[in-house]
Amino acid sequence: MKKILFLTSIIGYLFFAASCEPERVIYNPGDRVEASFPSGIMTVDMIAADNGEFQVEMWRGNTKGAVSVPVTITGNGTKFTPSKSTFDFADGENKAYIKFTYPDINTFGGEAYKITVSISDAESVSYGGKKSMIITAKRKLTFQSLGIGTFTSQFFEDAWPQEVQKAIEADYYRLPDCYYSNYPIEFTIVNGVVSFAQQPMGYVSPTYGMCSWVPLFLSECKVEGKKVTFKVDFQVNDGSFGDYLEILDMP
Repeated sequence: MKKILFLTSIIGYLFFAASCEPERVIYNPGDRVEASFPSGIMTVDMIAADNGEFQVEMWRGNTKGAVSVPVTITGNGTKFTPSKSTFDFADGENKAYIKFTYPDINTFGGEAYKITVSISDAESVSYGGKKSMIITAKRKLTFQSLGIGTFTSQFFEDAWPQEVQKAIEADYYRLPDCYYSNYPIEFTIVNGVVSFAQQPMGYVSPTYGMCSWVPLFLSECKVEGKKVTFKVDFQVNDGSFGDYLEILDMP
């Protein structure tokens, strides 16, 4: 009798616990495309063997019927040309592609290009899916050391031995760990003209954030023999620490 009462109590408890469980919402996509990028970021290391092209992939969860998903493409400048502005899925396909083409790879140095591809219609995006992908495209370069030179910083009022590297594939130079570890300074020297893109130099202000090298009066950036002079504006998010002359004596 005790066993029967005990089992009856356990069954009653389980029934009570089950009845108190919260309702679960079942997600029903219906006729939605359920599109998503496989990742929010993509890195493209451009090499000659790619023949001036790369492709971007999109997925969809609902594979019924043929469908085209329009996208908005921004930030590619004039270097990269998409083959179309829609990802076109055939019936039963769960993957589609857009191809990007670019000019002769020898026209690139080591600069990075940002391209953003976004699904235009938010209703087409899958639940929890990636609506946009940011592509970073950059020529893959092989650097070799030219030796140790001297870097003189007006900004820090100091000088130190500095390794200088050059890309085999282009007139593109790199100063590894110049001011801070893992923050190289990169620049080009083409026909005696020095140029560089905005780039983080490693110093992080507790108040203003990361400080960057920003080109200023590139006409004052010059090469005289083995002496390379940079006119640099040391900028942070809310302003500038000022412009300084930074000098590299090449090995």
